[in-house]
Amino acid sequence: MRQFRIVHTESSLGWGGQEWRVFLELKWMRQRGHSVWLGASPQSQVFARAKAEGIPLIPLSFKRMKWPAEAIRLATFFRRESVEVLNTHSSRDAWLAGAAARLVRVPFIIRSRHIEVDYDNPFLARVAFEAMPDHVLTTSRSIADKLTIEQGISSQRITCLPTGVDLEKFHPQPGGLIQKELGLPPGAALVGMISVLRSWKGHDDFLGAIAQIRDSYPEVHFVIAGGGPGREYLEKRIRETGLEKSITLLGYREDIPAVLASLSILVLASTAHEGVPQIILQAQAMGRPVIGTTVGGIPEVIRDGETGLLVPPHAPDALAAALKRYLDDPAAALALGARAREEIMDRHSLDAMGEKLEALYSRYLPSA
Repeated sequence: MRQFRIVHTESSLGWGGQEWRVFLELKWMRQRGHSVWLGASPQSQVFARAKAEGIPLIPLSFKRMKWPAEAIRLATFFRRESVEVLNTHSSRDAWLAGAAARLVRVPFIIRSRHIEVDYDNPFLARVAFEAMPDHVLTTSRSIADKLTIEQGISSQRITCLPTGVDLEKFHPQPGGLIQKELGLPPGAALVGMISVLRSWKGHDDFLGAIAQIRDSYPEVHFVIAGGGPGREYLEKRIRETGLEKSITLLGYREDIPAVLASLSILVLASTAHEGVPQIILQAQAMGRPVIGTTVGGIPEVIRDGETGLLVPPHAPDALAAALKRYLDDPAAALALGARAREEIMDRHSLDAMGEKLEALYSRYLPSA
């Protein structure tokens, strides 16, 4: 495999699945011997994490008044470093870096799309996803189909590639850390959500399902892990529904494998915007039983009754029924988790993702 010279850009300041994907790709490509750089705001979390990892950085400002100067600076960098691949990830960096790359004719420009959203301006969407980049990467087939159907972008110019799972990190392992932290008996059943605390992640529906089943399963405890703007609202809803003794907010966690290993069931009750959520793939890689919603790309990695359970969004009754199904038959739940793990190992490893990216680069770029 020839070595490529690759720049990723990201204008987001926060930290979630999208930023983790950028970070993973940079790390994996560098380990393979490719030359990589990250263009991002010095105030962003992905910039800080890349810096700690020793990944070369391009500090950028995404204030619009600075775009002309930043575009010229980026174009100069691309030319000086003979950059071959530019992969942009959010709107602002896509316009800024994409224009700079077109100016100096970077050979291969990719626009990644991580979540499923509507586009207010069809013309600008066509420019952003067809005229500016040479190719589009999506994290789910549903996002790719939306671009094709609504924007008319040829399916030949779109590659669907969910984020790969690091199987050295996410694998079946002993649990119990969270039970110990919460003072629960070892092996106590624990059901949880792990996600950024945003309205469309479905925490309200999770609380509604818990309220329906808690009296039938007094030995089960529930947790929500994650940080974000929705914490104050969640705390209020937990008080309003009287669930203070049944559920614990764990806050933001870096030790996701240990949290997942402690869970009997992972729930993701998303109501919108999902590609293929990384937390589902990570849980499946660890053999944990998963319940997801029929939203976005989730059904692409959960086959209902075979590799997990699916429920409609905004349906706490259905979610409660799915939780009962798992809690009443833990052996069957674990069997679904084991089947899902086999598929992750076959199709969704980090190495499999990286090798598909290398093949995509090779398709567009001539041999050295």
